[in-house]
Amino acid sequence: MKVYLAAPMPAVQLVRDARDVLLTAGHELTLDWTREMPPTEGVDLDPAVSAAMASAMLEAVWTADALVALATGYEGRGMFVELGAALSRAAHESAYTVAVVGDIIRGSVFYSHPAVTRFRSVEQCAAALRTAGGDTVANPVQ
Repeated sequence: MKVYLAAPMPAVQLVRDARDVLLTAGHELTLDWTREMPPTEGVDLDPAVSAAMASAMLEAVWTADALVALATGYEGRGMFVELGAALSRAAHESAYTVAVVGDIIRGSVFYSHPAVTRFRSVEQCAAALRTAGGDTVANPVQ
């Protein structure tokens, strides 16, 4: 399954670990921003670099079969934009999966959206996505 992995930029190591689990499970990332994007917040970047990053990230959300968002203790401003784009797509395309992985430390009402499936671990999420095989993950794993 083609997956976009969303998380706050400071959580780069958690994203890399999750990426490895997803790839080992046979999934493909639509964008590995930990390799392709500068690991700093967009406000510190040149506007042209920020525009390119924003476009690439949203395109990767749109071309994925699923968005996997990592709940962390970091603020996730950009992650919530990506989550919103994924929820918008899921509202119009029932086969699109939106997953949130981990314990909720910094809450958002969008983590409770009906289109979101929650998982305790990336391994659990990767297995459910593999089983779904292109269909939406129907039952939350709590």
